[in-house]
Amino acid sequence: MTTHFSDPTVGAAAEALRGGTISIPSKFEAIGFLSNAGTMGKITFTIPFKEVAERLTFDRLLERHDFDTESLTTPGQRDISEKHAEKIAAFLTETDRPYLGTLTIAIPKEQVEVDVLQQVAQHVSLVKFVVPITSDNPIVEDGQHRVRGLTDAWRKITSDPSSEKFAEARRILETSSIEMTLLLEGDPSVLSTIFVKMATTRPISASLIAIMDSSAVQNRLGQEVTRKSHYLSNRTAYLGAKAAQKLAASKGKKYDPLYPAAAVRSAAAAIAGVGVRDRTPDQREDILTQLFTERAKREEKSMDKIIEITADEIVADLDYAFTRIPGWDGVAAERLSASEFKAEYVHSSAAGLHVIANVIAAAKLAGLETRRVIDELARLPWRRDDLRKVSVDGEELLVHELFEDTLVRTAFDVKTGLWRAGQAGATRGAYEEAIRKVLSTLAQRSKEMEAMQAQPVLSALGLVSAGRGRPRKKQP
Repeated sequence: MTTHFSDPTVGAAAEALRGGTISIPSKFEAIGFLSNAGTMGKITFTIPFKEVAERLTFDRLLERHDFDTESLTTPGQRDISEKHAEKIAAFLTETDRPYLGTLTIAIPKEQVEVDVLQQVAQHVSLVKFVVPITSDNPIVEDGQHRVRGLTDAWRKITSDPSSEKFAEARRILETSSIEMTLLLEGDPSVLSTIFVKMATTRPISASLIAIMDSSAVQNRLGQEVTRKSHYLSNRTAYLGAKAAQKLAASKGKKYDPLYPAAAVRSAAAAIAGVGVRDRTPDQREDILTQLFTERAKREEKSMDKIIEITADEIVADLDYAFTRIPGWDGVAAERLSASEFKAEYVHSSAAGLHVIANVIAAAKLAGLETRRVIDELARLPWRRDDLRKVSVDGEELLVHELFEDTLVRTAFDVKTGLWRAGQAGATRGAYEEAIRKVLSTLAQRSKEMEAMQAQPVLSALGLVSAGRGRPRKKQP
């Protein structure tokens, strides 16, 4: 299908389909498929990326507005995230498969001239349509970030046509097209509702993104670790329980998840040197990219090779830990199911995995042998029923030996008459404090382990700010 803007040059084939020329000046015109969404008509057509980037932009033919509660006549949207638009632009300048899905725009039905050329299926017709110069500009209904990203990418790669840097990206985008759907609708309340419904459909889970999306460095690292680890490869969850059970059954296996893929990804990033500095996924990505870029330059290897090597190092440490740390060793030897492990051990949560991962990271930063540190970790009280007595205001209570109010919180169960340690909640502050407790305990047990409490190590992990000394020890 051919799309024309303002002063189109129409090919012979298109002329034959259109049955003549358009006498009324138009903002744009195209040939597409007319169908219905209930009482609302919609036309789907295809246009080149170049046309979107150069003409169908916010400052020319398309319009967008931040939602305004005081406006009842202008359709509004959420504000644009520049970071998200930048990611799309970066993707388009790097990929050889620039697929962005379907962009959706809208305009009142009465402002579009539609001529049916041929019915191609029930309730579907091939049509030519024209948006006259006298019509309002269409508004972007879904795809504002993709329009911005595409526009920015195109401007970047065409700013210097003689440059070879983006020659391949220019060639790819010049030959690529994108699908667009024009909604024949002008009611702001209807369009706002449609926008919200499209934007709030069930999101892809962080764990499924971690497994599926290979565009991010952190995902690639997590995928490598998950795939190569002998003990995590078949125990990492990324689908919903029902779908995962069905998939496992089709392979003759039992669904017995240990940790979600997003947690494995974060743990791998922590060991790689991020520590707990990743306050957001974007920050984690930036830190990892910087670490890997520096290592690639230092070792004169490609980024792909550095990710592979780092993953192998992490897998070696984690798989060794699975054979040594209580609970994990039971899972590794298949004495414990994942569900039994979760019921009996405090490091069965994602927060518990992060504690172990960050201690391994501290060992690396301190220049210690990681297996020696893991052996010391194995001596810590990891069972939920590893409790000790304390006296509070003259009342005798039971608390966990090491992880009270960090990984677990102990309470008296009136039904059983026993003290029980349940999860304390996966807050960042809680598991950061658990990491500090572990490092402090290991340092007290071994002079060698004191190196993991050095200020440079804690600062690199993100447990203290640069310039601060050793954190104050806390006791439950």
